[in-house]
This record gives sequence, C-alpha cells and structure tokens, in this order.
Amino acid sequence: MTHCVPFTVKTGAMKRRWSDTLEGECSDGKWRRFQHPLVQTAFMFLGEFLCFITVFIYKGIFSFLRRRGQMSAEDENILTRGEFELSPLRLFLPAALDVIASIMLLTGLYLTYVSSFQMLRVAALIFVGIFSAIHLNQTLSARHWMAMFTISCGIMVILSIDVQRVGYDRFLLPNWDSNAVLTGNLLVLCAQIFHAGKYVYEEKFLKGTNIPTMLVTGWQGVFGLLITILVGVCLNFLPSPVPLNHNSRGVFDDLGDVLPQLRSNPTLWAPLIIFIFSSALYNFTSLTIIKYSSSANRLLADGLRVLIIWWMAFMLEWEMFNFITVMGFIILQMGTVAYRNAIFIEWYRSLIASVMRRRYADLSNDTGNDNGEPGVSTNRPADAI
Repeated sequence: MTHCVPFTVKTGAMKRRWSDTLEGECSDGKWRRFQHPLVQTAFMFLGEFLCFITVFIYKGIFSFLRRRGQMSAEDENILTRGEFELSPLRLFLPAALDVIASIMLLTGLYLTYVSSFQMLRVAALIFVGIFSAIHLNQTLSARHWMAMFTISCGIMVILSIDVQRVGYDRFLLPNWDSNAVLTGNLLVLCAQIFHAGKYVYEEKFLKGTNIPTMLVTGWQGVFGLLITILVGVCLNFLPSPVPLNHNSRGVFDDLGDVLPQLRSNPTLWAPLIIFIFSSALYNFTSLTIIKYSSSANRLLADGLRVLIIWWMAFMLEWEMFNFITVMGFIILQMGTVAYRNAIFIEWYRSLIASVMRRRYADLSNDTGNDNGEPGVSTNRPADAI
C-alpha cells in the first residue's frame, strides 16, 4: 500500500505539469497554456467521486451473491469492510481544506519548478507534527523539533536558489520573473498548512470510526466537487494580476477557455484522464495509511517522490541540473529521516557502546594473571565522562 503513494504522487505531479506545458486555442483565438487550477481540482475530486461509485458497486455485487446463497467475503474485503452508517457532513471540512490547498498548489505549480514544488511539499510534515501535538495529544520529542528545524533549513535553501536560477533556467516558466517563482513557492508552502489540517482531521476521524476508507474518499469527492463548482463560479469573474491572468478575459480561471482548448488540442485529455484515476488511487491509499498508521507516516511513505520527480524533470529537459538544489534535497531528506527515526542518535549510541565495550575488554585483560585466572585489578585513573 505504501508503494502506491510515491507512484501516484509522481504520476499526479508530472501529469499536472504536463498539462501546464500544453497549449490550446482560447475563446479569443489566441493559443495559451492550459492554466486552469479550478478545472484540474474538479478533475481530482471527480476521481475521488469514482471511489464513491466503486464502493457501492462492490456492495451491490456482494449483496447479489449473498441472495444467491454463494459465499461472500464482504467483511474481509478492504473496499467494503466496516460500517456504512456515518454523518457525511463530518467530511465537509476536510473536503473544503483540500479544495483550498489544491487550488493553491496547482497555481503554485504553474509558476514554479516541478522539483521545487515537490520538495516544498515536505513542509507539511512540520505542520502535521504541530497540529498532531495540539489536537491528537501526541508528544514531540527533541528529535522531532530538530527534524523540523532541518526541514526548514532545506526549504530556505530551495527558496533562495529558485530566485537565483530564474535567470538561466526558465524553459517552462510562464513568467521570467523571480517574484513570480517566489509567489508560486509561497503558495505551495501555504497550501501545506491546509493539507496538514486535513490530514490530522482525517486521522482523528478514521481512528474513531470503522468506516471504509473508500467510502470516506468518495464522500470527500462529492463535497469537494460541489465546493469547487461554487468557488469556480466566483473565480471565473475575479480579475487577477499577471501572471495569474493568462486567459481570454484576464480573470483567475476563465472557464470559457476550457472547452475551446480541449477541442483545439485533444492531447490535453490524456494528462487529465490519467490525473483522475491517479488522484482516486492516491487519496484512497493515503487514507488507508492514515487509518492504520498516522498522518505523519502517510507523508513519510512517499519520501522517494522528490528524487524521482527531480530526475524525470531533468531527463525531460524541463529543468537544468543545479548542485544547490541537490543539496537542498539532501537536507530535506535528512530532516525527514530524523523525523521518522532517531537514526543519528542511534549512531551516536552505537559508537559510545562500542567504545565502552572496548574499554571493558581492555580492563578484563589487565585484571587477569599469567595463568589466565582473574586477579586483583590494579589502580588506574577513573574514566572521565
């Protein structure tokens, strides 16, 4: 299950970036990039809504088999195992948080580098740790705080190098402006606050009930789709500054350009369709990990996603190789590993234990006599600790 998370995250991020690079003819006759964060968010929740349909299809199949007297493993199937009685409105809040975070993420992805987009998402671990300590009564030890500080240092490295490399690495950037890239990075960071709140709420909800995660994913898709439609109607008329107004009417998201762009460039359907199914799988696996583990482990499960996406962006020539970016990635991974386990403390303890064993072995040799029998130890200076 944990192996599905980095795969689906990698697929979702790359497909969203792919759709951002494709162009289509807008309603005013000009060809522009497919910059529609609201439409992409709606497709994401459409994928979650498919989980809602899937779980009831499975439920109907098991009911049909039971009526025919055949063996049914409904209670053992991960898709239908659990109780189906719940208050759907309890899932309205995480869906609303997901809508806000997704719109900010997709807008930030359009403005910045895809590798930086993925690296900055590690910041969610900081907010998850803080929110878990507040709402789930989890204890944060010294190593957790040290890991958060290390992750913060890595984020500062990424932010600083992105502002500098705009001058020479700007192949897919819509605006060759360091302020636009910094705005995209800050949007990604702010989105992690909402995502962290969503993860902690889901953990508290799922561990207090026995509801199938597929059903929870489906209800979030229902509410998320409705909220996105309402927000989309408002943002369709909201005037926006450069670089957020690359459409026919200069608004945040011109929904009137969507169908003309899809008709003029059918290739746009490919990343959107893949994004629908990858979003469904990603959210289902994420909720399953949260239910049986924790929201922090859900973020740690996709630790390889940053390296994979950075490598793919480099191979596709979307970005240029930058040594400072690699250093930022290493610092982020050090913080992630330290949060998962006190690996550096374990190394220190192992080193101290090996030194003490060597000292005791030397002491045992010194206290023995020539016949190999134990003797009286000689006076020796005390070990300084």
